[in-house]
Amino acid sequence: MPSVPEDPVVVVPGVELVRPQTLAQCHEVIDTLVRLVAELQQQNVWLQERLDLDSKTSSKPPSSDGPASAARPLRRSSGRKRGAQKGHRGSFRALLDEEQVDHVIDCPPPALCECGGAVQGDGRALRHQVFEVPRVRAQVSEYRLLGGCCTACGKPQRGRLPAGVPRGQLGPRALALVGVLGTRYHLTQMKTRDLMADVLGVDFSVGAISQAQGKVALALQEPMREVAAQVKQAPVKHADETRYPREGAGNWAWTVVTPKLVSYQLLPSRARHAALSVLGEQPAGTTVVDRYAVYDYVDVQRRQVCWAHLIRDFRRISQRAGEAGRIGRGLLGVGHLLFRWRSQHRPAAAFEPLQRRLRRRLEQGMAQQACPRTARTCANVLKVWPALWSFLSNQAVEPTNNEAERSLRTLVLKRKISGPTRSRRGDDFIARGFSAWESCRRQGRDLWNYLHEVVVAWIDGIPAPSLVPDVGAGVAAAPTG
Repeated sequence: MPSVPEDPVVVVPGVELVRPQTLAQCHEVIDTLVRLVAELQQQNVWLQERLDLDSKTSSKPPSSDGPASAARPLRRSSGRKRGAQKGHRGSFRALLDEEQVDHVIDCPPPALCECGGAVQGDGRALRHQVFEVPRVRAQVSEYRLLGGCCTACGKPQRGRLPAGVPRGQLGPRALALVGVLGTRYHLTQMKTRDLMADVLGVDFSVGAISQAQGKVALALQEPMREVAAQVKQAPVKHADETRYPREGAGNWAWTVVTPKLVSYQLLPSRARHAALSVLGEQPAGTTVVDRYAVYDYVDVQRRQVCWAHLIRDFRRISQRAGEAGRIGRGLLGVGHLLFRWRSQHRPAAAFEPLQRRLRRRLEQGMAQQACPRTARTCANVLKVWPALWSFLSNQAVEPTNNEAERSLRTLVLKRKISGPTRSRRGDDFIARGFSAWESCRRQGRDLWNYLHEVVVAWIDGIPAPSLVPDVGAGVAAAPTG
């Protein structure tokens, strides 16, 4: 029979205890176990809170909430039938002028009436216009580079392609169309190939479409570099980031947004050096961001913290038990009141009582000892206190980062449709193509025409037209292709 050790060891997960032999050792073991149980209880509460996170208390999308989440309250029915109501004037498409019509076809009345009498025309016509799409076929131009030989030195010579004609088989407007379909319309490379084959009769491989996107990315390199430099100097800008993986790498999509320009960059990191690359070491003006730690290098006096993210943090605190939950409900009430007063256009001085109430709640949350996570969150918010109120001193600054969130949504849709990129060429096309699309959309410019101008300039080796509003007004290159 094996011998029993004199001092058997009591094994507890994460703790190793020797069986007590004296009363004092028993008290030490009990104190250790009580402390361990308390730590496990806190860990269990934290894990349960993580399981309960949803789109209202975290950055998770609403689609991840699942069917068990509380549905958004429905608006009370008015009791009226759907559609236009009685007395509605209706809306109709205005007829085009006759100068804009391609064909005018007169349809005379029948020669005889149903009663047998002759019908005499009165000269009045009921206009009916039909919009039809003609059969589209791509134009194919063949360039014959004739050869020759110098009569003096015997050196062979060969004709050169005209300006605006690329070395490849896709012309500049076709390349621009590939860029438009891959960005604005979120088409995959295979769907782009199929659409061009079905509609235009241009049948190319997926590899050719990928190469075409790479050429569009090269053509956009300098204009998008100018956009990235311009947004860094903007007086007010919004910044955010989201995951956009490449096969075998964990890329992140960064965005900087101004009212007229949007700059995207796909970088292999979410760390501080990536933020420095996107925003600059000393960002000019005011930067609206969330409380992600990489933005802490931005001076709090030149920073606006997103209140939508704060509301989510306060809601998460409010769902905790005990004193932390009571403090969280108070913080949540302050946040809702701030947005109500903001919508009422109250002056900055009117927010002083709200500021005092918020600071008092945050100090209470930092001082309580029942929930360390609540204390840390309140302490971190107090560290950036001036950044909570930048919108009061500058009317151009919004208290939320919704502009950056909305600009990232288009990339999220592209990521869900097309999946991860597969090369650096794909990264460049996504970043530069969507920068051009979002900037053109904000300026009311036609993306297809702009990409056509950019591609022609790239083929001809001349400066590309600028997307910066003040610069792009008079420098657009006249297309040669």
